[in-house]
Amino acid sequence: MENIEELSPLRITATVRALSSALRGKREHVHGTGRGKGDRMFPEPEKLWFKESSAKNLRNRDFLSPSTMLNTLYAGGKVPPAVMSRVLSLRGSGVLPVAGGEVMGEGLRLRVDRVASFRAVLAGGTTEYLKPSSQMEGCVVLNCPALHPKPNTPTPDTLSLGQLRTVLLANHIGTLFRRKGFEVYFCPTLPEDSDVATFLQALGIDWPTAPANWTNDEREEKIQKALENSPYREKGTERGRRTSGGGGRKAVEEENEGGLRINLKQVFQEEGLLGYDPTLGTCKVHRDSVSHLAQLDLSTADITGTMATVLHVTSCQDEFRQQQIAILWRASGATHSQRHLVCGPVKTPGSHLTAAQYLQ
Repeated sequence: MENIEELSPLRITATVRALSSALRGKREHVHGTGRGKGDRMFPEPEKLWFKESSAKNLRNRDFLSPSTMLNTLYAGGKVPPAVMSRVLSLRGSGVLPVAGGEVMGEGLRLRVDRVASFRAVLAGGTTEYLKPSSQMEGCVVLNCPALHPKPNTPTPDTLSLGQLRTVLLANHIGTLFRRKGFEVYFCPTLPEDSDVATFLQALGIDWPTAPANWTNDEREEKIQKALENSPYREKGTERGRRTSGGGGRKAVEEENEGGLRINLKQVFQEEGLLGYDPTLGTCKVHRDSVSHLAQLDLSTADITGTMATVLHVTSCQDEFRQQQIAILWRASGATHSQRHLVCGPVKTPGSHLTAAQYLQ
C-alpha cells in the first residue's frame, strides 16, 4: 500500500473527498447521531471541508470543517470518537497524510504532515506532477499591463517592484497552465531589441518579442473605428466633461475635453459585468489605450474554435486603469471572458527600488 501511495500524486481534491467520506460515515454508518440524512443534505464534498490558504491560519490548520457543518451532522457538533479516529488515521491513494487535529470553536481543524508530504513528492514521484494533460483544456491569454507602452515601452529603470512581481507571476502562471494542458499566450509583444526584453531574458522569462520595425497599426485602426462606432460612445461636450475616477482624473478632464469618450458604467451595467469599480464613469480613449487593446486583439487572433480566457495580471497601482482597459475592449466588441489578478505592493523600507536596482 505504501508504494502505491508514493506513486499516486497527492491531490487536495482527493483529500477533501476522503475526509468528507470519513466525516459523514459514507461507507460506515455512524450510530447515535440522529442524523441519518447527512449524505443527502451534503452531496458535495466541498461543503464539508474548507482548505485554508491564509498565512495566519496555515500556522495551525490546513483543513477546517466549520462548526456549522458539524452541528448539522452531529448533535451539538460533537464528533464521535470513532469518526474522529477514522479522520485522523485517513490513508489512501492521492490523500495528504494527516498529522493531527482537534475540535475547536471554529470547527474541526486538521493539520497535514507536511514533512511526509514533501518527502512523498520528492521521492521519485515528481514526474506525475510535471506531466502535462493529454487533452487541451482551453486557451488562456496572460496580459501584463506593466509591460504595455505608456506611451513608451517600459524599461527596467521605470518598472517598479510591484510591476516586476506581476511579470514574474504571469510567467509562473503560464507555466502552470501549460502543464495542465492549456494553450497559453502572453501579451503584449515586446520589441526584441528593447531593454526590458533583454532584462526579462536575464531573469529566465521567455516573453514574446517582435522585430523593432514591426507595427500593429492595422489592428489599432480597427480598434479605433470599433470604438468610434460603439453604441457606448458618448456624444456632446456636456457629457464628455465627466470622467471616471483615478489618479489622473483632473488632468484627463482638462486635457481631453471633447474627444472620443466611452461610457464605461453603461457597458458593465448593460452587459451584466460583475466586480468592476462602481466609480467608473466616462473614459477618454487615449493612443496608448488603443495600442493596449490592439495588443490584446493580436494575442487572441490565432485562437480558433474556442473562447479564450484573458487574465489581466496587474499591480494594485495599475488596477483602476486596467479595469478601464478591460471595459473599453468590451465596448469595442470583444467577447472573451476577462479576469483580473491584482497583486499587492512590494514594500522596501527606507527606499524605493526599481526592477533594475533590485536585480543588481
